[in-house]
Amino acid sequence: MTTLHNGLSDVKLKYLNRFVKESAILDLGAGNCQYSEWIKLMLPKADITAVDHTNSDSPKDVSFHCLDIEKKLPFDDSSFETIIAFDILEHINSVDILLDELFRVLKPGGIILGSVPHDEDHFLPAYNLTFYHRSDVTHKRYYVPKTLIKTLTEHNFINAETWLEGGVSPAVFAEFFPRLIKPVVKKAIGLFRRIKLIKTDILKSDLFFIAYKEDSEKL
Repeated sequence: MTTLHNGLSDVKLKYLNRFVKESAILDLGAGNCQYSEWIKLMLPKADITAVDHTNSDSPKDVSFHCLDIEKKLPFDDSSFETIIAFDILEHINSVDILLDELFRVLKPGGIILGSVPHDEDHFLPAYNLTFYHRSDVTHKRYYVPKTLIKTLTEHNFINAETWLEGGVSPAVFAEFFPRLIKPVVKKAIGLFRRIKLIKTDILKSDLFFIAYKEDSEKL
């Protein structure tokens, strides 16, 4: 479940805490640099570069660049050991150009960590339901794990992994039943989930991913 703490997503913090180390970090689409600031607090020796298409008052010790990420990035090859790309790919006109640039500026052995909106909730509007990301008119695409891994692999990233987060639990449907039988319905839904009779992935709203740039020296 995604919750917010001081304006930050607990789910995103979970993945940052798991994968990001003190290194040269590129925070793509950094906005007001909240995550850059959190990383700097947790990892004081991290060398963070934050970029966004609008100006921002960046924290001290964070290098901020206002630029168009759909053009060639003003960084040398192999500049960063970690690239953070939360909620970015769905907004870009040309994912191919951006991923090629991110691969170029990533060091061998480095990682790209990010998130995109999940695409298996497309059945919900038929029931007058939807997740918030479907109302964002700036979204140009959605992904399922298979298509996201394929996209990353086509741009030379390796060992891509994905995780589904957010959304709602199927147990929410128990709320449609009378109070007296609601506990029974919840238990039944829980049982069906355990024995995999209920497909829960379609109720997940966010798809997180990590992928790597091959380090030929370690082969």
